[in-house]
Order: sequence, then structure tokens, then C-alpha cells
Amino acid sequence: MQLIFKRFYSPTPTRMSFLGKFLKPMMATASPKEYQIKQLIKPIGLTHAPKKNTKYSQGNSLKDMFDSEKTNHRVKELAVEFSKSGLYDVQVFQKTKGKLFIAPISYWKDDRALFFPHLVGTSMDSTKQQNIEDLLRGKTSIVRLFSTAAGDKLSSSYFQETVSNNKKTNYLTEADARLSLNNNNVQIVEVNLVENAVKSALVKTLARWANPVPSWRQPFYFECPRAQWPFSIREELFCNNVFSGYVFLVDQHLKIRWAACGEATPSEKEALWKFAKSL
Repeated sequence: MQLIFKRFYSPTPTRMSFLGKFLKPMMATASPKEYQIKQLIKPIGLTHAPKKNTKYSQGNSLKDMFDSEKTNHRVKELAVEFSKSGLYDVQVFQKTKGKLFIAPISYWKDDRALFFPHLVGTSMDSTKQQNIEDLLRGKTSIVRLFSTAAGDKLSSSYFQETVSNNKKTNYLTEADARLSLNNNNVQIVEVNLVENAVKSALVKTLARWANPVPSWRQPFYFECPRAQWPFSIREELFCNNVFSGYVFLVDQHLKIRWAACGEATPSEKEALWKFAKSL
């Protein structure tokens, strides 16, 4: 057994050279750089519309391992991922309080906007999986995205609006207010990105007891496996930090027209509802 172990794992020059090709770029970025909060200017999302049964690849296939260009590209991706994992998320969240970027001052035009990715999940009132884009298509949707209690709280701050006579309304707690959005063809879709199936089941159980989701919200409240969106996809959406919460304004053609994260500022709340009702 010892001979077999030595045969496969002895650090020969060839093996060390092969491993070095992958490890050097990752080690070079192991120490996270100082995080800078910037305002979103360019549209975020994907260039292709989501389709049924779409699967976003993570890593290279066996065939790609022999393609130097694809391998080098993957090494660079891993280097970025390696530099933004684990403790990095915690440090950035502590520094920014979840405000990873500043929302754009206006929404992106249709001809420039990019697409919201394919996503599958299970609503709170069902055990059947559903393609989220099927629900989004044909309506203006405000997608609330989170994975942790902190992200849940932060993203909830966007759903209070001051209406006539300085009266405040909350679209997550008031059924009538939520229903009134139909007049503008606007809906709210809530997505809890969970790490695995066990956690998803636990989330549903705890939600029923600790902080029950009202029945009128349950058809639009989804648990979705986070693994569906590899690191590279989450980077395109600027939603890689698991501790923050995010809001995406998605039009009827599944394009992301505006986005925000962290706790809502008064101007961001005003912009979100103004843009949602004008699209």
C-alpha cells in the first residue's frame, strides 16, 4: 500500500510543474485586495436569455483540460474565486455593512440591458420545482435575493414606499399593498439561495415556526440551490457575497434594468419604485 501511495503521489518534477501551473496564479491572489465600493454604471447580467434546462458549467471538461487556452482561462477564474472566498466575504461585509456597490442613478435601457440567469427553485406553497424565469416573463419583477439572515434583513429594507399623504406602505407585510402592484403589472419575487437540500428543508421548517411567511407571499417565495449559479455567474450579477442581500429589477423580457444591494438608502427606495412602475 505504501509503494502504491509513493507511486501516485511522489513529487516528481513533471507533477510539480503541472501543479505549479495551477497554483501560482491562485497563490498570487490569495491575499484579498482592499475592497472599493463603486457605483454600478454598466449593465449586469448575462448576454443570453435563460432557457429551460440550462446548466451553467463550473470548471473544464476532461476534453478542455487538453486545451491550453481554456485551461489558462479556468486557472484565472480559479485565482479570482480563491481570492474571494471564505474569510474575504466576512471581511468585506464587515467593512461595507453589505453595501458592496452603489445602485445606478437611472435604469439601463432595453437595448443595453443584460439577462437574468436561469434558476430553478421550489416555492413555499409547493414541492414542485419551477423555472423562475417562467414566473418573471411578461411582468416587471422586483427580485429579492439573499442567503443569510443578514441578507434577508438588508434586502427587506427596499420594500417600504411612501405613498400619498406621506403614508408608508410595506409590500412584504401588507397584502393589500402587494395586490395594488398588479395595477402597474409589477410583482415581487423572493429568492432564498440555499447551500443544499438539507438546509432548504430546514429553512422551510424554521420559517413556519419562527417567522412565518404569509400565505399570499408563499407562491412567490422560493428556495433555490445556490450551486446552480457557479462563482462566475454570481460575479456577473455582483452577488457573490453570501452575507449581503440584493434586489434586481427585471423587465418582462427577463432583462435586468436596475440593481441594488445592502441596506436601502432613501434615494434607492425612491428610484426602485419609480423605475418599477414606469417600466
